[in-house]
Amino acid sequence: MPRYGKIVVIKRNGTDGIVFPLTSTSCLFGRKTECDIRMRLPWVSNEHCKIDINENKEAVLTNLSTVNPTQLNGACFEQPVPLRHGDVLTIIDRSFRFEYPLQSTPKKRRSRSPKDETLQQVAEVELLHKQTPGAKSLDAS
Repeated sequence: MPRYGKIVVIKRNGTDGIVFPLTSTSCLFGRKTECDIRMRLPWVSNEHCKIDINENKEAVLTNLSTVNPTQLNGACFEQPVPLRHGDVLTIIDRSFRFEYPLQSTPKKRRSRSPKDETLQQVAEVELLHKQTPGAKSLDAS
């Protein structure tokens, strides 16, 4: 299952709380039982806001509540807005931090240069010349 990021609940004392992995291309916040992150507060709309993952794997936040709008980093917004790593969304008095997954950078394969290969061949040839004709080789049976 792909992981697009995570939603971290920010407790009222400012510490991190529960972490919700974002494994679907949509995450709905609200009061309805069908919501991915359910908030059972009377001021929260049935469908309050949602995070969608677009075709570029970018998270986009959309406010769905006109009564108590969702805030992003302390400000209200009207149009869907792309999320950045560490953005804080607030619904009423509950805050959540969005985090993209850590990008694992593929390790670069070290390619051998032609010079390295030539030195390897020279070393092998020198090793062969050091062996005397009467000496037993490791491959001898």
